[in-house]
Amino acid sequence: MTKLELSKTGFQINNINIEFPIDITVLKQALGDFRYTKKQYNHIYTWDDQGIMAFSKEGDKVESLAVEFEVREYDYCAKSIFTGEFIFDGQELFQYYDDNKNQLVKLFKGDRSGAFILNGISVWFDKEDGKITSLSISASEEKEKKITAPIDPEFKLFEPLWQEWISEINKIVSTNNDYYNLTEGISEEDIQEHIELEDEITIPPALINFYKVKNVNYDPVTAVFQFGVNNWSYDLIPFEDIAEEWNSIQDLQFDEEDLPEQEIDFEKINTNNYANPKWIPFATGRNGDYLLYDTDPASKGKFGQIIELQNESWDRNIVADSLEELIQNEIRNLKSGKIEHFDFIVGKES
Repeated sequence: MTKLELSKTGFQINNINIEFPIDITVLKQALGDFRYTKKQYNHIYTWDDQGIMAFSKEGDKVESLAVEFEVREYDYCAKSIFTGEFIFDGQELFQYYDDNKNQLVKLFKGDRSGAFILNGISVWFDKEDGKITSLSISASEEKEKKITAPIDPEFKLFEPLWQEWISEINKIVSTNNDYYNLTEGISEEDIQEHIELEDEITIPPALINFYKVKNVNYDPVTAVFQFGVNNWSYDLIPFEDIAEEWNSIQDLQFDEEDLPEQEIDFEKINTNNYANPKWIPFATGRNGDYLLYDTDPASKGKFGQIIELQNESWDRNIVADSLEELIQNEIRNLKSGKIEHFDFIVGKES
């Protein structure tokens, strides 16, 4: 039986020490003879009976291994699944996975599965419909954990709001759900890197402190942390993606002669185009609609009021007087059972 073991001291396959990049002769010593396939960008070595594949860019040094739990139809794929043993940090891998899902690291934007990283090696879980179908093993440096920035005293109110919001969501959605995208709060480095949008336009202190408590990961499909507004769901934007979303909105500004007529409460909302550049997006409807933090209200408006920008209708409505009120509204909706927007997510529980 094939045995893989990754510990704090090293990586072994069938008691043979393995180091990335792996010389193919070492893998042959550990696993035996292989089937070789040459592709345009890869040399692929396949151990059909063991459910293992190795990938090499140049042909002699292997950069990654794949351990398969489903038989795939590609010609280079293993003809059998892996039925061996994988010991991770002294524990059977899947038992470790069940016990330590909160330790999974996202390796790329939109990564819902995550990986465990140990001793400079990552074990990434490829999942389809909540089921693990394969593992990808490769060299990976452990990222230095960033220290969450301290919250400014005047914004401490965001801590209990976040706690209550998380508590209500956790009653509906398991923290193990693929779309559960909560992460630790942002660091000072994150703030310095992403605070400025353009010239003197920056992310306001209230939003920064909101994200100091907790941040979220990007997901290409949907996400648990969202706001229900006017029968539509707005996913909270990861702090590091605010600038990108802000730029997307600016790209839609009109030339003055092409502007359509707008039916807006101009006494409270200050704009003479598609959007005021000082409206800062923090939640997206994924259809061109956004929730925006208003840092430039009209004379009767309030700094920090939340504007719903609707792309197709050009509606610009104030949906809350503050970010705090928006969160309180969401918590109230969850407590009252308005959770239809979670139907898809809950249906994908893993």
